[in-house]
Amino acid sequence: MNDLEGITVVALEQAVAAPYVSGRLAEAGARVIKIERAEGDFARHYDQLVRGQSAYFVWLNAGKESVTLNLKIRMTLPYFGIC
Repeated sequence: MNDLEGITVVALEQAVAAPYVSGRLAEAGARVIKIERAEGDFARHYDQLVRGQSAYFVWLNAGKESVTLNLKIRMTLPYFGIC
């Protein structure tokens, strides 16, 4: 299903609810860019069942692009319209 093709979603998320929803958006064709803290989403380290990666993390984040961004550094805030 590609109903959301052409839409980009920037997701600042971790845990379950938001990653689940943005994963469904990716399944529907949206480009989802997951912003992670420098250490990465803590769910990356739950287990190592999928080729050394967390099955939980892979399930919730399939089809997304991931980048790290330190939101504690002021120069990154304008990317989100925060000055």
